[in-house]
Amino acid sequence: MLDQVFEVPFERSPYSPTNVKACKLLKKIIDEGDYDIIHCHTPVGGVVTRIAARDARKRGTKVFYTAHGFHFYKGASKKYWALFYPVEKLLAKDTDVLITINQEDYELATSHHFKAGKIVKINGVGVDLSKFHVATDEEKLETRREYGFSKDQFVMLYAADLSERKNQPMIFRALAKIKDECPNVLALMPGQPILQKEYEQQCCELGISSMVRFLGYRRDIDKLLVACDCVISSSRQEGLPINLIEAAASGRYIIATDVRGNADVVKQSGYGALVKLNDDEAMAREIKKAMGVSGGYDLGRVSLFDEKEIVRTVLDLYQC
Repeated sequence: MLDQVFEVPFERSPYSPTNVKACKLLKKIIDEGDYDIIHCHTPVGGVVTRIAARDARKRGTKVFYTAHGFHFYKGASKKYWALFYPVEKLLAKDTDVLITINQEDYELATSHHFKAGKIVKINGVGVDLSKFHVATDEEKLETRREYGFSKDQFVMLYAADLSERKNQPMIFRALAKIKDECPNVLALMPGQPILQKEYEQQCCELGISSMVRFLGYRRDIDKLLVACDCVISSSRQEGLPINLIEAAASGRYIIATDVRGNADVVKQSGYGALVKLNDDEAMAREIKKAMGVSGGYDLGRVSLFDEKEIVRTVLDLYQC
């Protein structure tokens, strides 16, 4: 429950002059509020707020910052490293607790000696695992009938915006390699249709239009997980992907690119395969392998991502 909301204008670039005004406004809010804890969650918001909270920290206010995926990561452009790395390293000294949500970010912050009071890793923001379950065969078939999928189709799900970062063309290329051998594969792609027209054209050119179904923005991902056989991700990078955590909680096998965030979920859940980014040959092989996979998941390991556990961990940090 929120007691009070303040609207503060930010620009996406940490170097924007607009953020100077935002910093002054935030400092006024912070000084008048006399807060015990300030918790930042967005990159630019985290930059501006930590600067604005410098005087408050001298009076005892604790500042937390959750990095939901540093903009500088393995494979990121030199531009992103030049823009964001110096700022984050400099402002670490204005951070009492720096929270990272994947192993790569944690290792980067510790090995590069970010001078936060404490650097910790937790498993994301948490997922309400009660919304997901391993469906029975009967429930799966009934849900498929509801959506119009046949019993014999091998249904894969990639719940993600149709965007450059999510990298759906890698999946299209993989499907093109197996379209003759495995014509019964169907890839469901719910998500904001940012590049849908472009992607539809690519599918047409590759001869896989019948194997891909763009669903637009959806609110029934839990039911789509019941209907599918496998969850797939071709993302270029993640913080800690909710879609893969939900897949693991539903007992669905995962095929994902071996990048930050994806690797954390697959390795911790213990049920899936990782392939090199943009290696569509490897992804095609893993799709064929997955068609013969059944069972083997350990839902006990998925509890690591339960929102109740995450909230408990954060509250414990607040008490430190």
